[in-house]
Amino acid sequence: MSGVTIKFHGAAGTVTGSCFEVKGAGQTILVDCGMFQGTRSLEALNHEQLPFDPRKIDAVLLTHAHLDHSGRLAYLYASGCKAKTYCTAPSADIIKPLLQDAAKLQAADVERRNRRADRAGLPPFTPLYDSKDIAKLHKNVRTVTYCEENYLDNGVSFRFWDARHIVGSASIEINIAGQRLLFSGDIGAGRAINCTASELGGYDHVICESTYGDRDRELVLVSERRETLARHVEEVMAAGGNVLIPAFALERTQAILEDFDALFESKRLPPINVFLDSPLAQKVTMAVMRYRDSGTDMLKRTNIRFIQNTAESKKLNRMSGVVIIAGSGMCTGGRIRHHLIRNLPRRQSRLLLSGFQVAGTLGAVLRDGAKRVRISGNDVIVKAQVATLDGYSNHADRSGLVEWIKDRTPISGSIFLVHGEQSALRGFAETLDAAPDLPTTIIPALGETWELQPAKPATRLSAGRPDADDLTASRDWISKLAALREEVEEKLSEQTTNRDREKMLEALKRALESI
Repeated sequence: MSGVTIKFHGAAGTVTGSCFEVKGAGQTILVDCGMFQGTRSLEALNHEQLPFDPRKIDAVLLTHAHLDHSGRLAYLYASGCKAKTYCTAPSADIIKPLLQDAAKLQAADVERRNRRADRAGLPPFTPLYDSKDIAKLHKNVRTVTYCEENYLDNGVSFRFWDARHIVGSASIEINIAGQRLLFSGDIGAGRAINCTASELGGYDHVICESTYGDRDRELVLVSERRETLARHVEEVMAAGGNVLIPAFALERTQAILEDFDALFESKRLPPINVFLDSPLAQKVTMAVMRYRDSGTDMLKRTNIRFIQNTAESKKLNRMSGVVIIAGSGMCTGGRIRHHLIRNLPRRQSRLLLSGFQVAGTLGAVLRDGAKRVRISGNDVIVKAQVATLDGYSNHADRSGLVEWIKDRTPISGSIFLVHGEQSALRGFAETLDAAPDLPTTIIPALGETWELQPAKPATRLSAGRPDADDLTASRDWISKLAALREEVEEKLSEQTTNRDREKMLEALKRALESI
């Protein structure tokens, strides 16, 4: 039997928007339905009509709850999907507050954009989904356990394997039309718990993430990570500034809070006030703590405070000598942005980035040394120090990914590399192609369709989107325009007289008119 196809609707040539459509044996299965994050051109894909008919999906399989894998699930049901969504119990608990928060942010963003004067007379923006659509999704969620084989129609089955990425995360095996496929999801460090009732290895085709496929990271012990965090905090407190930590609501926030709790418990740090300014992260923290015992009781520590409303959040702008943890982790939205506006111009303050920063996001721009950024319509000078906190990543590095692949051999067909930026994808492909006994790797483009055969290399059936390369570029025209604007302003400020500035502006005007 054969006749299986896979189409890459997301996480192809980019880290975000994970979404893969598998067809075979009369079944259409969707693996993930994530949100695109990064440049504005890439984010605009979220608002396009779904590139498949949601009414013809027979099952949705969710690897884990992060928004780049789950963020458009409610949009799927708003668009007419009637299928069941299968995921682990922790993922089912966590996606509800995540999507409710995403819906609230969308509604606020739509209202703000529709009020803009330059939008007068144009069709209004509308949110992707609302609470009713989230309710539709949850009526169709079915929880599964690791290792259990679950059956669909026509002999198609699937199994969730532990992925060690975040609580509830999974790699997903699909048995369809005589083929065994494996979708890695996001892979964490260390070896996962194997399923004793099923053989690990012997796949026809593997679809593997490549987030850190081009690099090995130095091992950072938890004790070293906490010591680094403590030193940053001490330096900033001595200077009279604030520590800002943009953090993903799921897993990253909990790890940072646990570190602070441990530093206070050991008296390595005095009881400095740590504010968690993210209602979503608070809800997720409560959900996550039901599924793991970290050995801490940070909720009882009086100097770790949860901010409950906007008024309390605004009061933080008048404080110094505090730590503020807020979403989003890449500074693309959430309350961290108004804290950045207040603190980036302060030399005494410090921004600590604790997670992967997708190219084109504000977090990536700040990491790369921008001296001026635009946030919510405000031009903000960056004087605060920007540093990266190592040791918090939940992604395997190159060596870990290679080990994961080798543990799943023999692989008789193809290895598709997804969920990575171009440098990571190419670097990981070179590493795997140099390894013995592995099939040639494939880096699919956004929108490509491939035919899968048992124990044979995949063959491409159709090309991807004609604009795929532009969409997945690390910087789109909007990012380049912002950089050019910053460069022009810097050059103008360097001029000694207004007459010289006028000359420069006239030269720029002539250059534009000559195009």
